[in-house]
Order: sequence, then structure tokens, then C-alpha cells
Amino acid sequence: MKYVILADSKNTSPFETPRQLTEINGEPLVKRTIRLLKENGVKDILVTSHDKRFDGLGATKYEPLHNEYDPYTLQGYWLNGFPEELLIEPVCFIFGDVYFSENAIKTIVETPADDTLFFCTYQNKSEKYIKAHDEPLAYKVNNCEVFKKGIADTKKLKDEGVCCREPVVWELYRVINGIWVNEHKLTTNYVAINDESCDIDTINDIRKMKIKLGEIKMIKVVALETFSLREFNKIEELQRKDKSQEGIIFKDDVFKCDEEMCKYLMGENPIKRAVVQILEIKPEVKPETKVETTKTTKKKSKK
Repeated sequence: MKYVILADSKNTSPFETPRQLTEINGEPLVKRTIRLLKENGVKDILVTSHDKRFDGLGATKYEPLHNEYDPYTLQGYWLNGFPEELLIEPVCFIFGDVYFSENAIKTIVETPADDTLFFCTYQNKSEKYIKAHDEPLAYKVNNCEVFKKGIADTKKLKDEGVCCREPVVWELYRVINGIWVNEHKLTTNYVAINDESCDIDTINDIRKMKIKLGEIKMIKVVALETFSLREFNKIEELQRKDKSQEGIIFKDDVFKCDEEMCKYLMGENPIKRAVVQILEIKPEVKPETKVETTKTTKKKSKK
């Protein structure tokens, strides 16, 4: 089976470089995925992109022939990101802007598919998971005709004005499995991988992931006085006694911050005095590699 890492999006916002090249623990997301695939015995790996920055990552760069979707004008179809010309043999599409755990890639490689099999997070309760909603991870395709028909039918629903948003992989899954296109529900032909594996969409997602994986050390502090904090959104696990105001830290508030902010609050600031006291330094932790809940239900898709 060919493994294709999808990285041909024209949407880099809010990043300066493609988010698939975001570094976590010193390794770009795409390069990590390539490495993990190879460690699981996969040799035939493509990365879809027209960007030369995806050269030399350890896999063959492939430039799709018909990926005309524009994320800024919404012209074309998001589903064009699946290169139709590659749908001539079994293929596994893997999303390039995902941080994968080791066991997530192992699960994707080793789990057999009938016609199609969708991998995603679903109702993920892991402490390491950084989102409050579900995210797609990969799509394994054995029956290319079923998959191509699903894409065509989903595009038609968009053209008819049925879809309530630009149809993406979630809508494609629903159409293939006979679910109402605007209803978020999983029934058959999916595997839920519920660990730290997650799609990276924003700058804050990177920060959250680095915190969860222990790359950013968090320090628990208590406020010694009331003060305003410009970077209020960067503190974690704020505990207040009786007052609440965005941008203001009150005396006796307890929260966690990174080392840089801690130094600032401990005296490296314009007033040259400590406004917090350190309570606890959170130790570095290793990322989870356990798939906590896996549900596999397979059913032959209707042709």
C-alpha cells in the first residue's frame, strides 16, 4: 500500500511557513510522520506539495495535478487535496499537519481496511489531548472506486447547496457511510485513536502540544499581589478564590506559566520585584504512546 502525506494546502495562516513543517521536539511534523512510517516498515511514501521546502525530508515529493482549491476565496473543492490520479491502487492518505504518537502510526499501518477505513480522534478524554473537538488523522483506501464516488457525491452536495460548510474529510466519511452530510456522527468503518495525536491549526495549538509533551516546562505559582498581565492567555490552570477579570491576576491566585514568564514575574520586569511565589515546578513528561480507546467496525461500503 502506498502512503501519501497530504501537505499541498495553500493556507499557511496564521503561520509564516507551512504548518506541516511546524517543529515539535525539534522535528517537523511531516518528517516525524515519515520517520514513524519507516519504523513501521513502510517504504512507499509520498508527500503532496508544490513547495520546495518539502524536498529532502526522506520521502518523494509529489505535485498533485488538480488541487485547485483556494482556502481564501473558497473557490474549488477542499476534497481536491486527495489526488484522484493516485487512486488507482490501495492508498493511505495521512494528514500532514498532525502530531502523531508512535502507536497512532503503528495502528494506522497495522489495521486492515475493507473498502475504506477512517482514522480520527473521537470523544477524546486523554489528558494529553489539546482540543475540545474531534480531529481527522488518516484515511485508508482499498476500494478506490468507492472513495472516488464518495468524493464526487460530496462535491455534488456542495454544488447543490446542501452542505452547511465547505465539505472536508468529515463530510466525505458521512457520505461514504450513508450518514446525513451535516450530522457529526460516526457509525462504521472507523478507528478512534485517542491519545495525544492531534491536528495543529494555530500557534496556540503548538504551545499547548509542547506543554502537554513536556517540551515547555510549566511552573506553578501564587500571586503575592494584584497586577495586570498582558499575556493573560498564556497562563494555564488558573485558580481564583472569589474574583474574576480577564487580564488581571489577583492576590492569592494560583496558576501555571512557562519559565520565561516565571522569570518575568519573579523580578525581571519594569518594577524589578517578584509578584509571584513559586509553588511547584511541573516535571518533564514523556508523550503517551498508548491508544486509549480503539473502536473498529467495518462494513462493506455500497458501490
